[in-house]
Amino acid sequence: MSGLGSDGFRGVIGDSFSWSVVAHLIAATLSYLDEQATPAGAPIPVGFDTRFLARHFACLVYLGLLQGKMKPTLSRSNIPSPYLSYAVRKLGAPLGIMVTASHNPAAYLGFKPKGPEGGSALPEVQMRIAELAASVRPIDMDPYVVFGPTLEFQHFNFEADYARALASLLATKELAQDRQLAVDFMHGSAFPLYGHVLEELGVSFIPVRIEQDPLFAGGNPEPVAGNLEELRSQVIAGATRSIGAAFDGDGDRLRLVDESGEVVPNEDIFAICLLHLIEDRNQRGRIVKTVSFSELIDRLATAFNLPVVETPVGFKHATRELMVPDTLAAGEESGGIGFGFYLPERDALLALLLVLEAMRMRGKQLVELRLELAERFGRSYFAHQDVPLSGRTDTRQVLRQMEELAASPAKVGLPDAVPDRMDGLKLRHREGFLLVRLSGTEPVLRIYCDDTTEGREWELVRRAVSYFSKQGSSRIAEDLDEEEAISS
Repeated sequence: MSGLGSDGFRGVIGDSFSWSVVAHLIAATLSYLDEQATPAGAPIPVGFDTRFLARHFACLVYLGLLQGKMKPTLSRSNIPSPYLSYAVRKLGAPLGIMVTASHNPAAYLGFKPKGPEGGSALPEVQMRIAELAASVRPIDMDPYVVFGPTLEFQHFNFEADYARALASLLATKELAQDRQLAVDFMHGSAFPLYGHVLEELGVSFIPVRIEQDPLFAGGNPEPVAGNLEELRSQVIAGATRSIGAAFDGDGDRLRLVDESGEVVPNEDIFAICLLHLIEDRNQRGRIVKTVSFSELIDRLATAFNLPVVETPVGFKHATRELMVPDTLAAGEESGGIGFGFYLPERDALLALLLVLEAMRMRGKQLVELRLELAERFGRSYFAHQDVPLSGRTDTRQVLRQMEELAASPAKVGLPDAVPDRMDGLKLRHREGFLLVRLSGTEPVLRIYCDDTTEGREWELVRRAVSYFSKQGSSRIAEDLDEEEAISS
């Protein structure tokens, strides 16, 4: 079954994500639970985000699981994905289902399974559900049944427990300093829950884009620099010590804006968390990062003699590593961060709280923490470009081009690079890497570059685009001209 991406199943609403698709996924999930000898009446929490029809599909998932003799519970309103993972663990559930498309454009929706450990379902679990979905008979249900006037749902509510759980992980309760915090919820499902938790912890903030808007004001709820102009304006117009934070559409990814109004690279956010845990809280352990993440993390780990484990893109791979004892934290290029002393799940709110704690305990502004990173571990310059592929672009041709480039990296100006095929094609060289991979959910070619020389990162991205366009994917060059290059 198509639609299995880096984490869960996603597609365009009414096309690759329809009632027929979801009916197959529900039946496949029930078949998987049966294979695992899951007893009847097992609790399964179901949540949803703010997207068009998300609540409707979540209700159908609930009813389908109920029909399959499970005991589902439904969130009362839209929730962030990390909270659903917490509910899975709290209930001792065999899994949970989050109806969300995370940071994807508004036309998308998804079916994201959560595992019993309280994180993304492991890769083999998601693959097995995909295999079953391709062969099982879909669940038999009228998709309009949710509009029945007498229909009642059982709900779960662990909001107070979730807030206490996060508070218990902090080394200090004095997070509030003489600073102003603006928080951009990007019209997503992190609001209102994350706002309530911040208030419980005494952290005041200025809310930005809290209105529920399934069209996300014409953009997509991904906290990249080009989508954060409103947040930057709030920070720049605020007090001298103002900073900003942004959560993606389902609240599992974080982005920050420092006191100067600059959008903080994700590698800096993860590195600040790591440095704080290592030096201020005396915690050690393995550091996990996705294959697309900056090598700033490797340099920091080397300085403290800590091992680094690299995984394919998709936090479901990091989830497995976070379950390994003595793992400190895991991070991904897109802003997801998880910690070994909590659930094996990325949680953007916990990451924000730890950054605020680092600022408090180290007595530094965010911009000063970034300068400290550069002085101690060197600068990294990271570029990420998503290039749309039109119907005229054959993905098989792109894969053939990757094979040719792996054999001859000099074609993009990296003659001494070492190819790595863990996920797409990664060309490792002395000053960084160039990574090219096809998206699992959208028709795009994703290009990443990390380098220690400023400007070289975008030059290598341009060379990669030129290589793939010259080799036959002619539409790629046209699409790049139409797209604004947005550094992540």
